[in-house]
Amino acid sequence: MDREISTGLFEVENPVYQSYDDIFNKYLGNVIVVTNIERGEHKKTLGAIVRYYTKTSKDGYLDKWIECSNNPEYGSVMFWNFIPRPNSLGGLFL
Repeated sequence: MDREISTGLFEVENPVYQSYDDIFNKYLGNVIVVTNIERGEHKKTLGAIVRYYTKTSKDGYLDKWIECSNNPEYGSVMFWNFIPRPNSLGGLFL
């Protein structure tokens, strides 16, 4: 069970490498902090390790992103926003 470290912000209990597709399907509707990002041909993201997630962008995930960025063991660190925007379809905004 993941641990809620502040209101709405969760730390993944046993973070493991997952493919991008698995991460997308599991964390759709969340903003996530990922580390150890693996890229393939043409810099396509293959997968990463999810460390933190939240359903809102106001719950301190940027602080966790900074914290992870300062850890050299985590390699490449990013946050990904998988929260759908109203009136959008992929990259097309209506």
